[in-house]
Amino acid sequence: MKKFVTFLAMMVLVVGSLAGCGAKEEAAPAPEAAPEATEAAAEPAAADVDAVTTASIVNDAEALVNALSADGAWIAASLNDLSYDKEIVVEGEFINKEKVARKLALYTQDENHKITASFKLTAPKMTVKSENFRIQGGTFVGDVYVEANGFNLRAGGVDGNVYFASKEALDTFLMNDDAFITGTVKVADVDVVTSASLVVDANALVKGLSADGTWIVAAYNNMAIANEILVDGEFIHRDAVARKLALYTQDEERNITASFTVSAPKMIVKSENFRIQGGTFKGDVVVEANGFNLVAAQIDGNLYFASQEAMDTFVISDDSTVTGETAVQ
Repeated sequence: MKKFVTFLAMMVLVVGSLAGCGAKEEAAPAPEAAPEATEAAAEPAAADVDAVTTASIVNDAEALVNALSADGAWIAASLNDLSYDKEIVVEGEFINKEKVARKLALYTQDENHKITASFKLTAPKMTVKSENFRIQGGTFVGDVYVEANGFNLRAGGVDGNVYFASKEALDTFLMNDDAFITGTVKVADVDVVTSASLVVDANALVKGLSADGTWIVAAYNNMAIANEILVDGEFIHRDAVARKLALYTQDEERNITASFTVSAPKMIVKSENFRIQGGTFKGDVVVEANGFNLVAAQIDGNLYFASQEAMDTFVISDDSTVTGETAVQ
């Protein structure tokens, strides 16, 4: 009996600790507080046991799948690596701290809320139908299909592709600096989806702008890249040669809602009719092809052209700027 009480107390501590991780999302998140864990420690044992009903702490795949279902709990916590051979569906509306929330915790942590171990959940596919669903502290291995708003990644990520059912779902997506997606990010209802790269990390942006990339690359957060970026290859859009780096998000009326900055020592442009639009490139740009243009964008650095012809075909909109020198090099 003594061993059972000790085990129960440990489970309650884990629940309170994980529940305390529901801190507000920020661009550069601060260490998470755990007021629930502190309060639980001061409450009678019966109140602590009640907290268990708001979370599912599991160690097998079937239990985790049930916890993420509409009949599950707002938070599902795995305490080891798990594999499931079918699609996982995250559905249902759950409330935490009087707000809609859902969380998959793939980690353990100490009393200071520092992650002590991270786990993997592997499945061929995960479909997210719950609003504000978060994957935190570990890795989902497989593709994720997001049908609800507010999907977010925190101190963990997806080893696979992430597909959003709408641009609104993508625009409400959040990931902090220590989160990751190894594959591509695509939106189902964007007309350029078959020929565009929507990227959230530096490696994907560099690949998207390469000769093996796509005609348009859209960045959805600020990025810092240590090496030079090469824009290469010929691409066709609407029967014309075109290439574009979109550093913004926009609403349904095409008004820019957020602008982003990509930093690198240098960008070399070899693709004809390459456009930077809606944000800032911080670094020098060397243009070796004709038709380079800036639309509602800024180059925080110098702009050099390899030939007078390349410079003569340069187009810059009234709301664009180059902070440094513009010249033929």
